[in-house]
Amino acid sequence: MIVVDEYLAVRVLGGDWPDDLPDEEIGLPATRHWRLLQRVHAPGMGQLSRLLAALSGPDLAVVRWPHPEVLQGIDQRPLLDEAAAIAARYGGGLLIAETLAAGLNHGSQLWFGNPANVGRLMNAAAEDMGIAVHVTAV
Repeated sequence: MIVVDEYLAVRVLGGDWPDDLPDEEIGLPATRHWRLLQRVHAPGMGQLSRLLAALSGPDLAVVRWPHPEVLQGIDQRPLLDEAAAIAARYGGGLLIAETLAAGLNHGSQLWFGNPANVGRLMNAAAEDMGIAVHVTAV
């Protein structure tokens, strides 16, 4: 399974499969799906809100309830203890820690559709844990 961020998930759900993304099952950590749903229900002024505002009603429904053959929601319950240990070691909140724990448990790679989602902490922790970080071409 390939673990993706919310920006890449929206692209894949909209049928825009990046050329450099491997043809494997796609998984989205629960906190990243939560971020999407927050902006669906309470749009802001940020990039994620603008991305979602460009979607039609049916495309928004796909974001809210992704088909499991296209995008798997990664169950965070088995990851929480490991995520807490990662946060204790490297700092950061649940979003970063859960993403890293999902990466460790699903192929040791993370894929991002927005370079801004890969901060200094994410890069340093991923490198230390042997998780490959990829940013796909926009």
